[in-house]
Order: sequence, then structure tokens, then C-alpha cells
Amino acid sequence: MCFERNGYHQTSIADIASVAGISTGLMYKYFGDKRDLLYQVILEILERYNRDIPPALRGVADPLLRLQSAAIAYYQVIDRRVTATLFAYRESGSLDRDQRKALKAKEMQTNDLIKDCIEECVKAGYCNDIDPELATYWIVTSAHAWGLKHWRLAKITSFEKYVQQSLGTIINGMLNDVGHRHWKTHNLLDGRPL
Repeated sequence: MCFERNGYHQTSIADIASVAGISTGLMYKYFGDKRDLLYQVILEILERYNRDIPPALRGVADPLLRLQSAAIAYYQVIDRRVTATLFAYRESGSLDRDQRKALKAKEMQTNDLIKDCIEECVKAGYCNDIDPELATYWIVTSAHAWGLKHWRLAKITSFEKYVQQSLGTIINGMLNDVGHRHWKTHNLLDGRPL
């Protein structure tokens, strides 16, 4: 993508239209300006989480397996879109206030998919006294760190080991004794391929 390769400020609508094989006028038919196009690009990145997490939960009933499945799906979106993740962080400041507000709302919608799984684990009696929203951010920021620090992390570990160790540490810290016993037989991070 032109924005990811050249940056938002160095890319023109004409550049994007040329790569897409359409006229600049047609681009303006669908996007009011370059900032509107940037907003749609970042929105698409966030929408990917909302598309990929629900299928990962389909047919999974156990709360602890649901939490791991949702979190792994989130990490996988980051891994498949490392460049897009960096781009979204770098360029979201170029959006106007209303666009940033809409993206924050979309992020909250995505986070709720993970938070709901954490709340299920709390209700099942598997967790210490934790704040589910805060625990959600432990997972989300760990996943984003893979994208933000990919330049180094990919040299010192594999994606699977990163998820197993990072997510494993987070979940381990969330669980009480009952949860730890349950995790012994319901652990998706035990070295199996993700």
C-alpha cells in the first residue's frame, strides 16, 4: 500500500489512484480528501480484529479456552499486519478529532471481545481479583508490542514463542489456584502450534 510504503504525508491521492489503476477523479468520488482515505485505511485495520476474533471463538465453550482463542486471534492479526500496525500508530495523529474518536470507539468494540472472555473466566471462578478492562489492555498492548518492536523481537524469538511466553505470563498472573488447575488441561499455549 502506498501509505505504508511511502508514508501518509509523502503520498498523494494521484499516487494511490495510479497504483489502483483508476483516475484521481474516481478516488475523490469515494473519498473527500486524503485524510478521509487514511481514516478508512486505519478503520479497515481495526475491523480486521472484529472479523478474526469471533470465528476463533465459534464452538469454544470453556471460558479459559475462549480467552486464549480470542487473544491468540488478536496477536495473529498483528503478526499478519505488522507494517499496517506501525502505520496506524504513526499516522493516526494526522486524523481529525472526530475520526480519532470513531477509531477509539472501534478499538473499544474490539477490546470488548477479549474483555467479555476475561469476565467469563472471572464468573467461572478462575481469576484473582482483577479488573477485566485492565487485563484486556495487558493482552492488547502485549500483542501490539509484537508489531511495534517487530524489528527486534523477530530476531530474538519466533511469533509462536512470543505469544506463548507473553500471553502465558499474562494469563498465569490472572489465574487463582482453581484457574491454574483448570489451565493444566485447558492450555493452548503449551507448545502446540498456534
